[in-house]
Amino acid sequence: MKIRIATDENCRDLSILKRRVWETTYRGIYPNEKIDKYDIDLNENKFKDIIKQQSQKLFIVLYDSEIIGYMSCGKIMRAFNKYTHDIGLLYLLKEYQGKGIGSILFQFAKNQLKNQGVTEFIVSCNKYNLSAHQFYVKMDGKIIKVDEDNEDKSIPQVKFLFIE
Repeated sequence: MKIRIATDENCRDLSILKRRVWETTYRGIYPNEKIDKYDIDLNENKFKDIIKQQSQKLFIVLYDSEIIGYMSCGKIMRAFNKYTHDIGLLYLLKEYQGKGIGSILFQFAKNQLKNQGVTEFIVSCNKYNLSAHQFYVKMDGKIIKVDEDNEDKSIPQVKFLFIE
């Protein structure tokens, strides 16, 4: 397994990977239309936009030269209270979950933030993604906010705080 910074050349593959993760993780949570109409080109451009930002770093996880996941960390993209940094994305293909790779990725991001002098950061997670909740609690996250329910279950989030 290898973790490295993402490049523009990776963005198409990242967009396709995100679609695969949505299918296995969010089918039944997100509206079917949102998953069925997922726009690979649009999301490829969103990944390119993340790469262009100086405030967030986007990393990919490779296993036998295949991208199996990705993660972003850095200055927060969506401001929340006093918190300035986050792990904004942490996606891993279903078949690689439960093997310790997510924990390695999380620790990698935590070290990236620590090297920037960050002592606390947040993670936002879909309210209905209960396996992700368990993961972040296992990583010592403390729930600091739970959004109210919404008819569109893709909207409500749970925010976890991590303190170094």
